[in-house]
Amino acid sequence: MKSKTTAVLLLVSIFLLGGVAGGTSDYILRNYFRPNPEPKPRFSGAHDIAEEMARGLNLDAKQKEQLRTIIQQSTERYRALSLQFRPQYEKIRAEANDAIRAILSPEQRKAFDDTLQRMDGQFRGRAHDGPPPPPPFK
Repeated sequence: MKSKTTAVLLLVSIFLLGGVAGGTSDYILRNYFRPNPEPKPRFSGAHDIAEEMARGLNLDAKQKEQLRTIIQQSTERYRALSLQFRPQYEKIRAEANDAIRAILSPEQRKAFDDTLQRMDGQFRGRAHDGPPPPPPFK
């Protein structure tokens, strides 16, 4: 009788351990080894923004066209303003970079310049609809 009870308990224990191991493995695989989710698509222009808003606001065709025109005009104005102030931003960025370089050793300056170049490449690689990206760091 004792050996039957021991055998049953051993069998149940093995079954439970298998369930725990399987659940843990599933959790690890799902949370640590899953592919990265697809990035959300960005709006590619005034047309896309107008379409999204038109769906959400239930606009008719005339309203949608008016909205698209308003958004396009605003986008052009934002770009013009950005171009107007871009030199001031570039000057501040250059001054900050020079101040940072002044406190770094030659090896650190090299690493800093490499980092800036890599970050600039990543920024330029992204598709966006905003103002033109800043010039490379100098």
